Amino acid sequence: MKLLVVFIALITLFTNYSFAQQSYAKVIIDSLCSEHYDGRGYVNEGDNRAADFIIRELEAIGVTPFKKKPFAQPYRLNVNTFPYPIEVVLGDDTLVPGADYLVNSSSGSAQGEFELVEINSENLQTKFNGVADLSLQSTTQKIFAFNFTDVEDAKKRNEIMSFAYKAMKYFPVIWVEKNKQMYSVGRRQMNYPLISIDSASYFAASTVNLKINNAYKPQYLTKNVIGFIPGKKKRKYIVLSAHYDHLGRMGTDAMFPGANDNASGVAMLLSMAKHFMANKPEYSIVLCFFSGEEAGLEGSKYFVQHPYIKLKRIQFVLNIDIMGGAEDGITVVNGTKHEEAFNSLVAINAEKKYLKRVKKRGPTANSDHYFFSQSGIPAFFIYSMGNVKNYHDIYDTAENTPLNEFDDVQSLLIDFIKAR
Repeated sequence: MKLLVVFIALITLFTNYSFAQQSYAKVIIDSLCSEHYDGRGYVNEGDNRAADFIIRELEAIGVTPFKKKPFAQPYRLNVNTFPYPIEVVLGDDTLVPGADYLVNSSSGSAQGEFELVEINSENLQTKFNGVADLSLQSTTQKIFAFNFTDVEDAKKRNEIMSFAYKAMKYFPVIWVEKNKQMYSVGRRQMNYPLISIDSASYFAASTVNLKINNAYKPQYLTKNVIGFIPGKKKRKYIVLSAHYDHLGRMGTDAMFPGANDNASGVAMLLSMAKHFMANKPEYSIVLCFFSGEEAGLEGSKYFVQHPYIKLKRIQFVLNIDIMGGAEDGITVVNGTKHEEAFNSLVAINAEKKYLKRVKKRGPTANSDHYFFSQSGIPAFFIYSMGNVKNYHDIYDTAENTPLNEFDDVQSLLIDFIKAR
């Protein structure tokens, strides 16, 4: 009877711990994806307010700054933003920002009524003989709509798209898109805007009314957040990283919450911080919450160029992104590069039966592990595989991010760190 009671108590303890992990992560994601943080981008300084939230959370957990350094590591970057109300009226239809269309992140400003000139497969040669022709066009306000949804050849579509981008020097441009659209962070500004309209919402109207104003911000001040948990070997480090920035706002009505990408990764790091504060690690843990990832890995690049620690003392880097659902397991970038470490991860997973699959992938330059790798530091970039497909759109919300297998992914990562 006593054994049964002990067994039930252990099961209850494990279940409550597992639930607490996921429950805490949901609170973090709900907070970071709220309207208060404006999509954690560069409109209304949503990124900096999100960084301050992370600092407060680290302090509540008991994590300290790294030695004599502050939590915040400031740096500057150039960004193009759209903080003002935007409007696109196609004929008599007012389109919905984020759902019907996206403004290209490098767009300039344009206001007023424009005559729509559609360029398509049938009239490409007669109405559009090249970008040089555009400067010779009538001074009448025109907007060129590139409608090539019938072109299946990817190379040809890319060539036509390059014409559309060049046309932004002379006129506002519409690009009609039949595939999923994804927003991004702009680093420059063109003369005029390019509006990518979903093919289901587009029609060849005679006029388009635009209200688009950009705000280019050279040398915008943002910041990384760096925390420290001392281990038994104080001068040898495991770096855990996740980017907290996202795409912010496109106008006042379209916000990109970035729950899966990457509030979920931030939640994973904070949850792991709670574990290592309660269970002293062998190696010291450096927690890096990077901004500027969506702007081209600027935060992690700055940290590697201005490290708080000697890079040669870093034993391993785990960069965590897209933790919203791992029903099908995880993918490990650099798995082919660091075979021994990858095999260790696979062996732990096989023994503990945490996840359905641990998939190997080769090196990439698509996340914050990259500049560590380029400096010769062993690093994995780990992201989940599952049913959460929202990415760089307005639908990547906290409500659409179930965190399936979150606790198992965390347990696998902790076990891997313990085995190093």
